[in-house]
Amino acid sequence: MNLLQQMKLRISSKNKYLATIELEDLSRGILPIKQISSLYPSDYEGEISESEANQIIKMLEDYAFNLLVKYLAKEEHSQYQCVLYLQRKGFCSEIVQDAIHRCLELNYLNDQRFAELLISSYIKRKASKRAITAKLSANHIPINVWKPLLEELYTEEEKASNLEELLKKYYSTHSNLPPEKLKERAFGYLFRKGFDPDDIRDAIENLS
Repeated sequence: MNLLQQMKLRISSKNKYLATIELEDLSRGILPIKQISSLYPSDYEGEISESEANQIIKMLEDYAFNLLVKYLAKEEHSQYQCVLYLQRKGFCSEIVQDAIHRCLELNYLNDQRFAELLISSYIKRKASKRAITAKLSANHIPINVWKPLLEELYTEEEKASNLEELLKKYYSTHSNLPPEKLKERAFGYLFRKGFDPDDIRDAIENLS
């Protein structure tokens, strides 16, 4: 009687460089063909031992981690973006979470740092607080992480300055319009950008 647990392994070519790895009929992720072919043929299907399966899972975890490190080395990303990135690569949730956890532990991945960079970047682009909040929410940054940063970085002075600059630019490029029509169009333009109506009225009044 064989007391060693056997697991079903299936390896299939995804492209000329990568192979998809299935264990127990569940897709676990991808590995370079060169790497997995040192252990099994590139189109292998058969039974392997539990220790051999654990070896493959470790290879998948390390490969996912290395891909994520390279992704983060190019620019800062949110945890949500990193999860989507690895999912698109074809890794299962357990492998994804392992890579995320390792990057969090090493501080390669930090949602607070990402939020601060995003907020600063959009302030420079003269974005409204509402537009910045939408970007943060789209990246699934927890409100307790970004709200204090937004209040600290997006001051009333910054908001007033951004509105004034945007308004002056709009007036300059639409100077052919009658004054009242210009104010009406400028109001709609700034409102669509997410600025508060009262703040827009104040900015228009200050430039009148």
